[in-house]
Amino acid sequence: MSLPESRQKIALAVGAVVCLALAAALAVLAVDVARRTDAVESSDVRYRSAPQAARLWQADELVPFSAARRALGVDDDIDFREAVRAMRLAGLDDPVVSDPEVAARRNEAQARLDAIVAADADDSRRSRAAGLLGVLGLARFMYETQEREALLSETVSNLRLAIALDPDNDDAKFNLELAYQRGRGLEVAETEAGENAAPGGSGSKGAGAGQPGSGY
Repeated sequence: MSLPESRQKIALAVGAVVCLALAAALAVLAVDVARRTDAVESSDVRYRSAPQAARLWQADELVPFSAARRALGVDDDIDFREAVRAMRLAGLDDPVVSDPEVAARRNEAQARLDAIVAADADDSRRSRAAGLLGVLGLARFMYETQEREALLSETVSNLRLAIALDPDNDDAKFNLELAYQRGRGLEVAETEAGENAAPGGSGSKGAGAGQPGSGY
């Protein structure tokens, strides 16, 4: 056998091994894709009844570096699901603000939503995330007593952004009107506290300066 023929056979053998390895990798990837698809679908069902459940939208993958997740292009979808889940677990209807665990969950929700608004390629999803930031801001406005003007301003900005990104976002429009109403209420309360305060006299500010029950 001549040297060129020997090299040709070696090359063919190597090529065959590479093809077999590639076929095996694709088969394993296909298994991971199926697992990932099943995990998303089953987790959506579990989430409705148990949002606190562990490993929602997660799957054990054989191919490293989350290849199946990237192949499916579901990273953004799962990130949004995780953000909505964090919002649901944040206890927005609970006025308690001193519990570190509650504060951590609320901070997690805000961080996840901020990341989506800043980097997601889908304007509709960015709009929904900005709208949820507005919901979070409205909830905080009800139970936080410090820097309420700045909080309300940020809430309005998020809701305006949500509408700009998706003019059909009716939830954001409704919440924006609600934010404006609460803003007018804040202005009235501050005016009453500043101009009609008792017992401190006209223009008094701070704790004890307002009418009884005014909260100032």
